[in-house]
Parts: sequence; structure tokens; C-alpha cells
Amino acid sequence: MNLAVNYSAAAAGLFREGRIEVDRFKCPAWPDTVAAARALHPVYVHLPLRVGAGIGDAIDTEKRRPADWQPLEALLARTDTPQVNVHLAPFVSDFEGIPVDSNDPADVEMLYAHALRDVQALVDRFGPERVAVENADDGKGRILHAALRPEFVRGLVQEAGCCFLLDVAHARMAAHLLGMDARAYLAGLPLERTTEIHLAGIQPFAGRWLALMRGSGLSREELGWFAGLEPGQPVDHLPLIDEDWDFYAWGLEQIRQGRWGRPWIVTLEYGGVGPVWEMLTDRDILAEQVPRLYGMIRNCE
Repeated sequence: MNLAVNYSAAAAGLFREGRIEVDRFKCPAWPDTVAAARALHPVYVHLPLRVGAGIGDAIDTEKRRPADWQPLEALLARTDTPQVNVHLAPFVSDFEGIPVDSNDPADVEMLYAHALRDVQALVDRFGPERVAVENADDGKGRILHAALRPEFVRGLVQEAGCCFLLDVAHARMAAHLLGMDARAYLAGLPLERTTEIHLAGIQPFAGRWLALMRGSGLSREELGWFAGLEPGQPVDHLPLIDEDWDFYAWGLEQIRQGRWGRPWIVTLEYGGVGPVWEMLTDRDILAEQVPRLYGMIRNCE
């Protein structure tokens, strides 16, 4: 089982200095970033794709249109990335008139059929072993809650026959939103099909993080969805705190005992590229947390 961390200038510098060890860097599907990271160490690519709109394909969330597969497939091949990842994320804007928290059986059935249409199209194109569906949180209010329910995710992955990308932070946040215990929520997901795991810290967007954003000088456009955060709102992709370490130690024990499949890689999703993530990436935190997690991964084997 491999360990990756989000590629960032800070992580790259620490790796060059021998202060952190990882098996790969996780990169966005940006050719220039991939090239810079590959010059240093092996990488894998995480695609900005979502399914659930029911168009019979994935949507590129950066370009806001159906995926252009030729350059994406070339990038996957160039980096030896084994799977096509897609986020299970039917947006409220995809389905006019359906409340974000609708539990109406007719709505849920329709959403499920649309999501299955998209995933099945990818399975038909790439094969079930190369498609990994990632569980989501509420997407800052954009994602219909029915698709966050563990039975929805399980049914979809099992019926399509594809793989599962377990984002544990997303699962914890979705469980909180739905009023469920996080461990019970996770138990309802298709864990036996897990081939990749993402870990991240969850913290209120307050204190130093809020101060960094307010003092960054970045425009609302550059801040993206961060600009709409309420002070104190829980946010993932931040450093791990004590609660996170305890939860992920439990999760790694589930892997060791074979309850969460056998993922080929576990990724710490802290740090990154682009103005916001560069602002939030703390070199000293990476220098402390990456080696600690690397040791936990190795002890899990």
C-alpha cells in the first residue's frame, strides 16, 4: 500500500531535502503541474470529473462541460494512473425543482437512474476495474443529499460493478450532515470495493485559516468557494488534528483487518497548487504530518 500527498511547492521542497518520504505525489489534471512533479518523483492524477447529472458521461467541473477524454486518457497513461476517478455529485442545479434534502422515493429513484447512466457509460468505456466512484460531502450546498446516503452509494457501485474511492473526510462530513454516526455511515458504504483512500483534516474555518484568507489579497474569483464560507464552517483538506489522527488510526486498522478492501494508495489531501492552496499550505505541518502518516501506513501492512 502506497502513500501519496497532494503535490505542492512545499511538499516538493521537503521531498528534495529528504524530510518527507512518499510513494507518489497526487496531482490535478494540469499538464504543467504534472510535468513539474514528474521531474521530481512518480505521480498520479486526480481528475476533476463528476457524475450524477444523467448525461451518459462525466462532467469536467473545471471546464463545466462533458469530459474531453483524449487529453485526459493521455495524461492517465503518461503518469501510470490506474483508474479513472469520478465524484458522485448530482448538483441541485442539474435537477430543477428537487429540494436539496428531498427523500421523496420518486426523486431518489430518478437520481439513482441518472447516476447509474453516467457510471455505466464509463464502465462500458474503460471496464469496471478502471472506474472508481468517490463518495462526496454536500459540496458546500451544491449536492443533493440523497446521493450522500451510504445505501445510494453502495447500490450504485455494486450495480455498475466498478471500484470505490473512499474519501474518509467526505464520509465524516456527510454523516454529520445526515445526522448519522460516522462509523455507522462508513459501514454502509461499499468498502469491500475500495481501491483508493483519501484522508484529510476537518477543522472549522476560523482562527488562522480565516485570517489567512482575509489577509491574502486574493479576489473572490481566486478564492472560489472559500469566499462563500461562513466563519466557523467545517472544512476538509486542512491539517490533521487530534480527532482526525484517532479516527484515521481506527480506519487503518480496518484496512489491516481486511474490512476496507486493499487500496493501492492512501493519500493525504493537504496542500496543493493554485493561489488558495498555496496560501493554506504550511511547510512545517507537512514536515510533521507526512512522516507520521507514512509510519502508520507501513505499520498497517
